[in-house]
Amino acid sequence: MMKKMKLRGILLIVLVLLVAAINIPPLYGAAGPSAEPSAAPQAAGAEAGSEDQAQEPAAEQEAVEAAAPASAPAEPAVKAELQPVTPGTKALENDRYILYVDEKSGNLQITDKQTGKQWLGSPQLEKTAMPNVKKYTSAPVYARYTQGADITQIYPLKDEDSSVKVTIEPEVVRAEFAFASLKLSFALEYRLTDSGFEASIPEEYLKETGSAKFTSIEVLPFFHAAREDQNGAMLLPDGSGALLEFRENHPGYLKGYSEYIYGGDETFVKQNHEITDSHWLKDAAMKKAVALPVFGIYQEDTGYLAIVTKGETDAKINGVPSGIRAISLYRASSEFTLRKDDVIFVGTSGQIPYYQGELIKSERAVRYVLLQDEEAGYVGMAKAYRNYLLEEEQIKPAASGDTPLYLQVLGGISRDEVIGSTFIEMSTFKQIKEMIDRYYAEGVSRLEITVSGWSKDGLYGNQPDHFPVAKQLGGSKGLKELQAYAAEKGVTLYLKANYVKPYQESNGVKASKEAVRGINREVLKQYIYYLSSGWNTDNYFYLLKPEVIAKRSAAELDDYQKLGTAGVQFDYFGSLLYSDEDNKSLTDRKEAERTYVTTLDNYRQENIRTAVDYGYAYTLGHVDRVDGVPLDSSGFVYTDRSIPFYQLVVHGLVPYTASPVNLLDDSRGQVLRALEYGALPSYELTYAKSSDLQRTLENRLFSSELNDWLTPSAKAYLELKDVYDDISGQQMMNHEELQSKVFRTTYAGGVSIIINYNNHPVGISGQTVEAYSYAVTGG
Repeated sequence: MMKKMKLRGILLIVLVLLVAAINIPPLYGAAGPSAEPSAAPQAAGAEAGSEDQAQEPAAEQEAVEAAAPASAPAEPAVKAELQPVTPGTKALENDRYILYVDEKSGNLQITDKQTGKQWLGSPQLEKTAMPNVKKYTSAPVYARYTQGADITQIYPLKDEDSSVKVTIEPEVVRAEFAFASLKLSFALEYRLTDSGFEASIPEEYLKETGSAKFTSIEVLPFFHAAREDQNGAMLLPDGSGALLEFRENHPGYLKGYSEYIYGGDETFVKQNHEITDSHWLKDAAMKKAVALPVFGIYQEDTGYLAIVTKGETDAKINGVPSGIRAISLYRASSEFTLRKDDVIFVGTSGQIPYYQGELIKSERAVRYVLLQDEEAGYVGMAKAYRNYLLEEEQIKPAASGDTPLYLQVLGGISRDEVIGSTFIEMSTFKQIKEMIDRYYAEGVSRLEITVSGWSKDGLYGNQPDHFPVAKQLGGSKGLKELQAYAAEKGVTLYLKANYVKPYQESNGVKASKEAVRGINREVLKQYIYYLSSGWNTDNYFYLLKPEVIAKRSAAELDDYQKLGTAGVQFDYFGSLLYSDEDNKSLTDRKEAERTYVTTLDNYRQENIRTAVDYGYAYTLGHVDRVDGVPLDSSGFVYTDRSIPFYQLVVHGLVPYTASPVNLLDDSRGQVLRALEYGALPSYELTYAKSSDLQRTLENRLFSSELNDWLTPSAKAYLELKDVYDDISGQQMMNHEELQSKVFRTTYAGGVSIIINYNNHPVGISGQTVEAYSYAVTGG
C-alpha cells in the first residue's frame, strides 16, 4: 500500500510539472513587428560579418532578447515608430556637405547642403529598441583583440571601461577610443571630400600597452544601414559582383558575407581551408575572389560606394543581411586586419592558435562616395569607381581597335613514367604557325595567341627558370621564327611565364632560400586537391618570395627581347597575393603587390606587352590585357543575383577575355554571358589530341584539339566581330534586367546588346530576340 501511495505521489508531481511547463510563456522581448526571430546558432556563434571572429555569448543573448519578435500576429503588422534623428555637433563643412559628429559615440552624420539628403553613421532604430542594441548600432568602430587564445570584440559605449574623446580641427575630426582595463586605444579620423568623406585609422594612435593585442578593426559598421521595408540592395564585390536585395520576407541566415579583398592569404592555412591537421588539408569550398576593393548600399534615392584606398591588401569586406544578431538591418563595412592568426601543431596536442607578433604596418583608409537619385544604384557605383581610377589612379583608357580572336595554346608537358619521364608535344612552334595559316583560311586575320609550356620540360618544368626553350617544340630558333612569322601576319604572340608558383620537382628553385614560409616558420607547400573531396594530394607547389620574383623576372627580360617577344602573360600576378612569415625576410601582401606592379611596368617600358589572369584591381593600368575575368559570383545563399560590376568599371580601360569557351559544358551560354558582360571570347587549344594529356598533371583540357574547334571558333568570332569592334574601347554605361532572363547592356557609343537566356523568343521595344540569342541596336 505504501508503495502504491508513493507511486501516486510521484505521478502527481510529474503531472503538475508538465502543466506548469506547458503554461510558461515564451521569453520574447518588446521589439516591434519588423524584428526578425533570432537563430540559436547565431546567438552562440561568431560576430556578425566575420566568420572567424570573437564570441560574445552574453552580449549576443541581450541583443536576441531585445530584438526577438512576439508570437505570430493575427492581424497585419503596423510599422513601428522610429526614433528621431539628432545630428550632433557641426564639425566640418565644404561646398557640398556638412559633417556632424556625435561627441558621445564618435559617430557621424553627413548632410548634402543642396538637396538636404542625409547619410547616417548610426541607423534609426525603433523606439522600442533596447539600450544595448542602441549602443551596439551607435558604435562607429568594432575592435577585436586577443590575449593568446580566443578573439573578443569590443566597441565604444559597451561598458564603463571604454572612453571616447572627440577633437574637431579645421580639416579633420578625430575620435579617440580607449579601453582602460585592456590597455588598448586607437583613433578614427574623418575628412570631407568633394564627393563625400574619408574615414581612416591613423597608425600612430594604435596603442597596445598590456597583454591584449589587436586583431582587427571594423570601420563604420552601420553606415547608411537599410531597413527591410526599404527599396534597394547591397553591392558585394564577389567575383563579377553580386546584389543582396532588401526584403521583409527572407530566410533566417546564420552568417553574412565576410571575404578578404584579393582572396585569402595563401601563407595562412586557416584562411583557405575548412579542416586542418598536421598531415592533411581540406581545401575551402570553391568561391569567387574579391577583385575590387569596394562595396556599397543604395536605398530609395540615396546610396554610397565605399572604396578601400589604403590597407586593402589586408582587409575584409563584410556584408550582413537582416536578422543577423537579431537586428533587422542590412549593413556593409570594411574590416582591417591588424594581426593575422593561424594554427600550428605541436606533438599530439592538436590545433594551437598562433598570432603574428607585430602589428601589420600599414595606413588604413576608406573613401565614401555619396550617391543620389539615378546614380544611387550599382551602375552609378561602378561609374563612381571608374572615375576614381581615371582621376586618382591616373589609369588611361584603352584605345579602340580591330578585335582579335584570343587563343591560348599549350606547347608541351612532361609525363612521369615508371623510369624517367616523357615530353609530350601538344603544339610545336611549326604547328602553331600552321594554326595561324588555318585560321587565315577560315577568314580570321586578327589573332592574339598566348603560348604556355614553351620552356624546358614544358608546363610544369623548371619555373621560375624559363630558358632554355624546349628543344622538342623547336628550340629558341623555332620560337624566334614563330615570333617573326606572327608579327608579319599581324598576330600578337604572348609567352606565358610563371615566377610565382613553381612545381615541387622544379630544378630552378632552392626552396629553403627562395620559398615563403608559414607561421610555423617551415617552407610553405601549396598542395593540389582532389576535385571530388577537396583533400590534398601528394603533389605540391612552392610560393616564391617577392624579392625572388623581382630578381628572376628581371634576369629574363633580356632573353625575351632577343626572341622578339611581343608580350608576356604573367601567371598568378592578377589572382594570387600572399605574405611571407620567414623571420629573415618578413613581408606582407603589400610588398608582393609592389613586386608584381614593378615587374609589369619594367616589361612595358621595354615595349613588351603584359597580361594577367582574373585581374585584381592593383594590376589595372599596368597591363594590356586581363584573361579569364570573373563572369559570375559565388552564389551565396543570401545573395540574389550576379551583376557585371567588374565589367561596368573596367570596360574601356583594358581589354579582357572570358574563360575558354571550349572548356565549358554550355559553350553557347558562355558566349552569351561574355557578350552580356563585354568580355571577349577565348579558346584554349592544342594541335595534338586531348587524350595525349592522360597521366599528366594537366587535367583541364578535356576538349582542346584544333581539328574539333577550328571551324566553330572561327564562325563564332566572325559572327560577333562587328559587335565587339563597335564596343571596343567604349565605356559600359548601363546594365539592366528587362524581364526574366533578359538583359540589356549599353555602351557610350550608343550600342545596346540585348541577351535572351530563355528557351523562347521575347519581344523588346518592338523587336524580337530569338530564344537563347541576342540582338544589337545602335552603332
